[in-house]
Amino acid sequence: MIDRYFAPGGALEPGGPSTWYILGWDQRRIIAVTMDEEQESEDLAVKYLHKHIDTLGPDVYAIHLSPDGELVSVSTSPEDDETTCVYYPPLQTIQDQLSDPVTTVLRSDLIELDRLTPNVDLVSYTSYANPTNTKIIFKYYFLIQFLHKLWHEVNLWIRLPPHPNIVPFDRLVLDEIHGHIVGFTSLYIPGGTISENKSRVFKLKWLQQLICVIDDLNLRYGIAHQDVAARNLLVSPDTDGIMLFDFNYSGRIGDIRYDKDRNDVKGVIFTLYEIITRDTPFRDIPYVQQNPIDLERLEWVQHPDVKLDHPVAEYRSVLNEWVKRRDEKQISIYTEAPEYIDWPDFPKPPARERVFSDGCGNSTIVKGVPMVDMRRDVREQGLKVLNWQRPAQNKLGNGNHLLANGDTCYLPKTNLTGVF
Repeated sequence: MIDRYFAPGGALEPGGPSTWYILGWDQRRIIAVTMDEEQESEDLAVKYLHKHIDTLGPDVYAIHLSPDGELVSVSTSPEDDETTCVYYPPLQTIQDQLSDPVTTVLRSDLIELDRLTPNVDLVSYTSYANPTNTKIIFKYYFLIQFLHKLWHEVNLWIRLPPHPNIVPFDRLVLDEIHGHIVGFTSLYIPGGTISENKSRVFKLKWLQQLICVIDDLNLRYGIAHQDVAARNLLVSPDTDGIMLFDFNYSGRIGDIRYDKDRNDVKGVIFTLYEIITRDTPFRDIPYVQQNPIDLERLEWVQHPDVKLDHPVAEYRSVLNEWVKRRDEKQISIYTEAPEYIDWPDFPKPPARERVFSDGCGNSTIVKGVPMVDMRRDVREQGLKVLNWQRPAQNKLGNGNHLLANGDTCYLPKTNLTGVF
C-alpha cells in the first residue's frame, strides 16, 4: 500500500475556508478537503483525509471537515470532482521516429501485483498479452506534473541499445480507449535494490561495472543519468552484474534538462561512499552544495554490517583512477558523443476551442492546445474518460485482483503460479 499523498492544487480564501485537492496515491484518487479555517499548508487536510479515506465511497469527490478533523459532510456531486484528464500522445509520435517496430501492450492487459511507489506498480501480463506470466514494472502518469518527465524517460530508455548493466526496456503501454501512450514497462529484477537489500556482499566488480555503464551513457551516448544512487541499482540473479534503472531525471548532456550539479561522476562517488560507510548526511543537502572533495579528504570507515570482497582501499583506488580519467575526458554537449541519442520534444495536442465563463453569464471562446481537462467537463460532453481510480489495496483479497486500469478481476491462485 502506498501511504502517501500529494496536493496538486487548492482554493484558499484569506481567513478561510480552505480547500485542498488531495491525491491519495494508493487509490489514485483526488478528494477536495474543505475546512472552515485558513490552512496555508495542506498538511492538516492530508492528516485528516488519511483518517477517513478508507471509509469514503468511490463516488465521493469532496468532504467538509470540522476543526478537529471529523466529517461534517461528503459530496458525490460531479461539480465537486477536481480530477483532471491529462493529454496522452499517440503511438505514432514515438513509432514514427524509430526504425524498428515498437512492442506495445494495453493497460487493460496488465495485472497489478503490487504498488511500489507513486506512478510505479509491479504487474504481470495477462495470458492474452504474454502467457509466460513475466513480472514487469509498469511506470505511468495521470497528472500534468509528470507528463514531460515520463516523455523524456520513455524516449531515452526505448532508444538505449541493450546493455548488460542497464535494466531492459520492455513495452510501451497504451490506453484501451484511443491507443495512446500512458506509460511503459521494464523488466522486473528480483532481489531488491542495493539500498534495500543490505545483506549482500558489495563486490568490487560491481563498482567496475557501474563505472563502465556510466562511461557508456556519458561518453558514448551523450546521456547523463543524474540520479546515480544505491536505490537505483539492482543485481541480476542471472549474470551477478549490477543493473542501473530509473531514468526519470536523465537528460542529454548540455541540453535543457542537464544539471551539472547532478553529474554522474559525483553520483558514483557519493554512492560508493554511502554503500561502504552507510553515512548519508552528505547526500541530505542540496545537489549544488554536494562537494566530492569533502569525501576525498575523509577516511572511509567500513560500516560493521557492510560486506565487501576486497579491502576499502582497493575500491577507492579503482574509483580515484576512474575520476582522474574522467577529468581528462569529458564532453560539453551530447552531440559530441559518437553514438549520441536524441528524441523530439513532447508533441502538442491538436488545437481546439474551449469555452470559459466568468460566472456572471458571460463566456469567451479561446482556441488553444490544452494539455489537461477537468474530468467533470469531459463527462458533461458525453466523452469517454480514461479511469485511473482503483480500490484501496487493503480492501483486496479472496482472489480479487486488479487490472492496471483499476478494474477488478478474479484470478484463482492456480492461475497465478509463477506470478507471485
